[in-house]
Formats: sequence, structure tokens, C-alpha cells
Amino acid sequence: MAGIDSAPPHASRSHVVTITLLLLLIAAYLTVCGLFYFKQDQMVFPAPTEYAKATPKDKGIDFEDLHIPVNGSEQIHAWWIPAASSSEKVLLVFHGNGYVLEQGIAGNYPDDIEFVPFHRLGTNLLLIDYRGYGSSSPGPANENRVYEDARAAFTYLTVQRKIPGKDVILVGRSIGTGPATEMAKEHQEAGGLVLLSPFTSTTDIARTLRFLRLLPLTFLSHNQFDNFSKIDSVHIPILMVVGTDDTLTPPAMAQTLFEKANQPKRLYQVPGADHNGLIRVGGQKLLDEITVFLQTIH
Repeated sequence: MAGIDSAPPHASRSHVVTITLLLLLIAAYLTVCGLFYFKQDQMVFPAPTEYAKATPKDKGIDFEDLHIPVNGSEQIHAWWIPAASSSEKVLLVFHGNGYVLEQGIAGNYPDDIEFVPFHRLGTNLLLIDYRGYGSSSPGPANENRVYEDARAAFTYLTVQRKIPGKDVILVGRSIGTGPATEMAKEHQEAGGLVLLSPFTSTTDIARTLRFLRLLPLTFLSHNQFDNFSKIDSVHIPILMVVGTDDTLTPPAMAQTLFEKANQPKRLYQVPGADHNGLIRVGGQKLLDEITVFLQTIH
């Protein structure tokens, strides 16, 4: 009909292509969001499945091999390592996310995660594997389950071993700073809190990765370990330690936590240490810092 314009065929095709590409981009974005949400437990807790097995006995150190119940059917594997000489203090240690206790003995691990330096501090040790790790009950590790594991360990010390809460010092490394901070918040009677390579939250860590910045991380994250929101609820002595060259949990995160934390507190930076070299690089000076901190706890 005269007077009515119609779009040229190539214009219609271009419009269809644009809409199709837009839909594909949306689908890809939603797919990435879904993968991040549903695979998050495995990403945060990449528990090794193959590793050389060993025990403290292989290092000439006495220990008790424990299986601490978490609920009616599940348990966490733990090692009780008594101090070389009499000590009332116990370090309850929560390790990072990439290894199990046996690796810390066999030598198949980053330098700074072995328990032996802690043993030289002269205190008792209780080290645990989260469920899903090592000889602990299977099942996906996640934030809530790790907190349950930490509670079971603290209860074991205070109920079964009858150790006063004031003699329990909570120690967390990397992801382990999450359960350590949570226990310090829940147990104000604890003696102290040592955070090695701490972070503000795992969401903040994710935001440092370029390919994740476009995702709605706060909405998608169900393993947030929000230490920042909890640290000012902790009212026990705190020591924070971070490597100056740590790019995963950088010094700025530790500084942010430190500024919000209550007194008494101390922040110690290990010159030249990255995320996996804290104790190795820190050496005796770092152990001396921890020793002084422990001596201030009454």
C-alpha cells in the first residue's frame, strides 16, 4: 500500500542477531552465577583426595589420635599433641583450606602450615581436620559445617579434657581465621585469638579477582566468613600476623580488621612473606612474637 514504509530485510536480520547475542550473554552470565553459587563449597574448600599419610610420631612427637563427635553420626579427626613440658595453655588450631593434617607431617605442603613450629612454643596443641577433609567424616565442607566442627573441638577441650576456657587460645590460618573468629565471638572466656593471614570476608577476597567482580557476590555467597562484621564483638586479646607480600589476603585486609578490633591487640607484619610462607619466612622472630603474646594471657 502506497505511503507505508517497511524496514529493509537486512535491518530485521540485524535486530534478530542483536537480540540473540544479548540473550546468549544473559544466559552465559546466569550460568556463571549458577556455577559460582552451586560450586562454591568446592571452590572455597578444595579438600585434597590424594596425599601421603603420616603422624606426629614420624617427627618424634607424642600425640593422641582422636575422633571427636560432631553430632550423632559424624566426627572430626584431630590430634592432641601435649606440650614437651607442663603447660596449662592449649592452642586450638584451625588450618587453611588446601591440605589435611597428614600432609603437614609428610612434607607435602607449603612451608608455613606445618604444626612443628607451634609445638616449639611450649603449649599443648589440638589440631583438627574439617569434615570432608582427611579422616574426618565425608561430606561437603562449608561455613556452617566448619563452625559446627569448631564448636565440637572447643567442647571437647572444655568438657572432656576439663580445660578452662581461659587457657584455650584460638588460632586460625587463612580460611581457618573464619572459625577462629567465630569461636572467639561465641566464647568470650577464651584466652586469646591468633589470626594468621586473616581476611575481612571471602566475598572481599572474591572481589579482588577480576573475573568475579561483575557477579552479585554478596547475594550469591553462602560461605562469607565475615570476620569484619564479627571482630568488634571479640573481647579477648588478639594477635594478627600477615606477610607484607601476601596478595591473597593482603596486609590491607589485616589492617582493616585490626582497626576495628578491640584492645588489647597487636598487628605483626612479616617482611617478604607471601600467603604460603608466613612461618617459614617469619622464622624465630615470628615465634618470639607469638610467645610474647601468649605470655600476656593470664
